[in-house]
Parts: sequence; C-alpha cells; structure tokens
Amino acid sequence: MRQFASAAIAAVMMVGGAVRAEAQLPTVQQVFDKYATAVGGRDAWKTVTGRSEKGTANATFAGLTGSYERHSALPNKTRMIVDLGVVRIDQGFDGEKGWVDQGQGVSPMPAEQAKEMAEPNADGAAFLDPSRYAKSAVVGKETFEGAEAWKLELTSKAGRTITEYFDVSTGLRLGTVSTTPMGTQTAIYKDYKAFDGKKVPTTLVQRNGQGDVILTSETVTFGTPDAALFKQP
Repeated sequence: MRQFASAAIAAVMMVGGAVRAEAQLPTVQQVFDKYATAVGGRDAWKTVTGRSEKGTANATFAGLTGSYERHSALPNKTRMIVDLGVVRIDQGFDGEKGWVDQGQGVSPMPAEQAKEMAEPNADGAAFLDPSRYAKSAVVGKETFEGAEAWKLELTSKAGRTITEYFDVSTGLRLGTVSTTPMGTQTAIYKDYKAFDGKKVPTTLVQRNGQGDVILTSETVTFGTPDAALFKQP
C-alpha cells in the first residue's frame, strides 16, 4: 500500500510540475503585445502602407559583396534587387504574379513561392496582429542565437508553417525558421534601430544550405513606394 501511495504521489507531482511549466508560458497575444511595444507601439505602425530599404549585401559563402534594395507596399507588393557585381538578382510580386531574374532573363516565379508572396505583407499594423495566422501557439522557451527566447509555432492562412523566436527579455523578434520551395531557411534579425519612431532590424542574416547572405540596411524610409517599382521589368 505504501508503495502504491508513493507512486501515486510521484505521479501527481509530475503532473503538477507539467501544469506549472505550461502555466509559465505566455500566450501568443502576450508575446505579440510585448513585441509591439518593443518596436514602437501599434499606433506608430498602423499608418504604415509600405517602406523602402537600401544597404549592402554580403554572400559570405561566395566571398561576394554588393548592394541591395527592397520595397514593399500593402497588401502584398514586393520588389527586391541584390547586385553582387558578377550576378544581379531581381525578383518581385506585383500583387497578382511574381517574377525572377537571375541575370539570364525574366521568368515566372515558381508557383509555391508565388503563393507565399501573395499573402499579405508583414507590415503596418497587421504584422503585430497574431490573428493573421490560421494557427499559433507558444510551444516553449529555447536559446536562439545566444539569447533566451519564446518559441512560437505558426501556420499561415495559406498553410505555410513557420517557427519564430522572440527575446524573452526585450520582446524583439530574433529569428524565423521556415520551409520554402528552396528548402529550410533561417532568418536572423539583429541590430534593431529606430526610424521615424519605428524600430526595425538593420541586419538580416538569411541562412540556408549554401551559407549565409547578410543584408545590412543603411536607410529605411516609410511610405508607399512608386508604383512603377512593382512592374515586371
């Protein structure tokens, strides 16, 4: 009987410990609320309709450096140009269709990538609203790039699965891991700075099977970019 009682007590303690651990996790909304505060507040972002960034690009695995520019406009227009001298990559999505030019002429964007690009841009007030995901959950706490982070599992309304990490201390988003047509890719966000009252990462490390591409923003301008930027060349 004493052995049975001891086993029962041990089981209760294990369940209790699991409940306490689960209770210590914040909700998705709480993580996003802290994130919103960390990057300037939702009021600062709600009027954003687009932005433009310009800076340097460094393909570390190939020893190539150059320039980049990225433009976006709500709800889903994007254009990005990376010029590394020996190769110039130009890709965009005009709201309906996407294209890619890697120096050998313009071709349609792969269907899976175009589907992803058709989703609303993570900008304006929308990127601070977790309800834009079909599913979302805080699944634990992990170390990401040397910092203690909340780990979130997210599913977009188009069915794409994403894992995101938010700094427990600062609330800032540290990184994203996603599966793309090109394989698993990790994006690391660093060196947050304020532009027009809104804080954004000025260093983006894109990591895939080949190596790292580092994009460093030197200027960030908010406002709707010229519509001509989103026309297929």
